[in-house]
Amino acid sequence: MPKLKGVFCVEGEWDRDLTKRRSVLPTLDMLERLGSLKHIHKSAVTPEQLKYFLEQWSSQRYSSYEVGFFALHGAPSQMWLSNSHFTSIDEVAGWMSGRWQGKRIYIGGCSVLRGSDTYLTDFLYETGASMMCGFTKQVDWIESAAFETVILDRLVNSGKVNSVEQLASSARWAPLANHLGFRVVYASGHSVKIPSMRAADSAAPV
Repeated sequence: MPKLKGVFCVEGEWDRDLTKRRSVLPTLDMLERLGSLKHIHKSAVTPEQLKYFLEQWSSQRYSSYEVGFFALHGAPSQMWLSNSHFTSIDEVAGWMSGRWQGKRIYIGGCSVLRGSDTYLTDFLYETGASMMCGFTKQVDWIESAAFETVILDRLVNSGKVNSVEQLASSARWAPLANHLGFRVVYASGHSVKIPSMRAADSAAPV
């Protein structure tokens, strides 16, 4: 039986109210129970904590965790770890310079990918990651959770760098991808915003 590939997830603080329990962890647990992937999930509320966990992920010990998942609030080109702490994608690129060769990055924060092609491609060039994807709009939690379930499965289990683009552009998923402002950026500089609909026979490959 082939070994499962993995997702390394760092999750920020979603609410000031500490009694709230919002988290992406149930999604990751479900995918792991279904045999789709394995995962490591860590919480970080300051840039220092984020940097620490990303440095750990970048070590050879965790090389089978090829997908990085940032689960946090966002703004264009910014990732908010808590109400008072944030970092930028270029700061993260500086920390991880050359250490993410071939990795795939999914940023599950609102509007983070609403940046220029050059800015986002520079992040990929600096880190060595092959692609990144995420949202250019404010997104609803439940809608984005449903979408990222299939996105994470595809990121982990397909060998094609453009597999997420193919999935999100299919007749089944294109309307939701467009509604969420889903975007894919490649290290080559190519950037794709998903159209609202493809032809009905445009099925995503398995």
